[in-house]
Amino acid sequence: MPDNTDEKPGAVSAANRVGFAHRTTGQHGNAAAVQTSTSPSIDLVLSRLDKVRPYGNGYTASCPGHKDRTASLSIAIGNDGRILVHCFAGCAIGDVLGAIELTISDLFPQRIKDASPEARRELQGLALKSRLQACANVIDHESGVVLIAAGDVHQGRMLTDADHNRLAVACERIRAARVAIGGRQ
Repeated sequence: MPDNTDEKPGAVSAANRVGFAHRTTGQHGNAAAVQTSTSPSIDLVLSRLDKVRPYGNGYTASCPGHKDRTASLSIAIGNDGRILVHCFAGCAIGDVLGAIELTISDLFPQRIKDASPEARRELQGLALKSRLQACANVIDHESGVVLIAAGDVHQGRMLTDADHNRLAVACERIRAARVAIGGRQ
């Protein structure tokens, strides 16, 4: 870690912070960065703590939720951009954050709302793609259930009441998936 002698102990330079952005693939297969949220500031949390020291991929500090002689508080940035805070002495997160005048929502990324027509169309397209994929997965799975039952009937095996009930569930799930993708009821 570079020596930041100008900064107070435990301060985090902008170069050491982790950003939070999602990557999506456009229609032509080109990856384009689309920022959907802003990272919470770990500097805000660290600046309100005492005895902050770098530790692994995060930091340790004295816990403000109890009289702490050793650094029992762990602070890090999660893979999804949220700030992770844990007191190894057992303090509740609300007590820790309350002592430094923060709330749990201060630890989570804030969504950016892009109201442009292009952004809305892109988000609607992504939502539709996700819904279609979910429906395709349901149809794929439930058609496998139907195929197994058909194979049993073809081989002369009698279906039990449980088998018949499961086939009815499979048919209902296939029908619901068809309706979800715009088919008639």
